[in-house]
Amino acid sequence: MLAEKSNTTFTGQTARHELFGKVWKAPDQKAVVCIIHGFGEHLGRYTHVAEYFNTKNITCYAIDLPGHGNSSGERGVVRSLQDFILAVDFLYEKAIKENPETPVFLYGHSMGGSIVLRYLLMTADPPAGALVTSPWLKLVNNPGALQIILGRMALTFALNPVKETKLNPENLSRNAEVGKAYQNDPLVHGKASIKLFFGLNDNGVYLMDKTFDFRTKLLLAHGTEDNITKYQASKTLASRHSDQIDFKSWEGLRHETHNELNKEEVLEFYSNWILERANS
Repeated sequence: MLAEKSNTTFTGQTARHELFGKVWKAPDQKAVVCIIHGFGEHLGRYTHVAEYFNTKNITCYAIDLPGHGNSSGERGVVRSLQDFILAVDFLYEKAIKENPETPVFLYGHSMGGSIVLRYLLMTADPPAGALVTSPWLKLVNNPGALQIILGRMALTFALNPVKETKLNPENLSRNAEVGKAYQNDPLVHGKASIKLFFGLNDNGVYLMDKTFDFRTKLLLAHGTEDNITKYQASKTLASRHSDQIDFKSWEGLRHETHNELNKEEVLEFYSNWILERANS
């Protein structure tokens, strides 16, 4: 018999943004996971992930990042990466405060994955572990050299123009229904300001350029057929930090491993990793 679903919404605030969030409470929680979504999407696209984790006694917290979903801010516009970092910090601190006896984990996908990686280097209180999937370390299709130069010039004049990105929904998953739902989702957008792009691009360069002490164990997972963020960049980062990062290569999977045709296998692998860490 399935446990009755228990979820609640909440709001929060950083220095510049009103945040919308949600909690999916597990009846007999063994771990807590904070979900950080990717570019242009929102927490609602992780409902099935949270509900699956609940069946494994994992409580989930999530927020819409600034400029996304039901949180405030012009769509796709931030001053810097710090706007995202502050939002993650709010969610993480809330989860810790409300669950003092339970291990708390971070889970970031794509843009959210690269933000989580950077946050791990900044927080004074590292989580019990972190799950990072298909992180934005390097894009498969970066803007051309001229666009990069013009973008940097715009930054020197304190300009922050917004561009419409051209993400192909077919690159999300081999399941065509995922792409269709993405296209028809009113909370999904493709807008990115110059400061958002360069904040994330430069963060990827920073993470790939050095070795770090992430101060916790990570599971980094990436599909080999991802045509949005580079699989090889994830593999390189994991190899460079093999003492802290477990690398999971998903053969043939695309960008959203949690939305793939074999998503049950994927989510079982992720939840098992989390519970093993929670019980260690």
